[in-house]
Amino acid sequence: MIVTVAQFNEYTGNFEDSEQVVAMKTMFLQSAQELVSEHLRFNPETKWQPEEIPSVVRLTIIRIASLMLEESGGNIGISSKSFADSSRTFISYANYKKYLSPIDTYREVAF
Repeated sequence: MIVTVAQFNEYTGNFEDSEQVVAMKTMFLQSAQELVSEHLRFNPETKWQPEEIPSVVRLTIIRIASLMLEESGGNIGISSKSFADSSRTFISYANYKKYLSPIDTYREVAF
């Protein structure tokens, strides 16, 4: 895996380490890495040496996995912003496209 559970723990501040929680975190990291690979149209682990993987790719994996972790805690991936006129706007964080867009420059072109 490109991102370790220890790195993920540092990013999220969630240091729970029971076997079940570590297995879930590993699954989230693997799923996020698969989403990144699908978006890039290649597997970063096989295309680049570990030290060559761009930081933005690592960060994208961590951010998406963090959203998955947040959703697992009962949060449905939505927050809101309240305004002075008592109106509210809801923001969905489960749409991973905005988290994948920073790595578009690394994406392989498909014809």
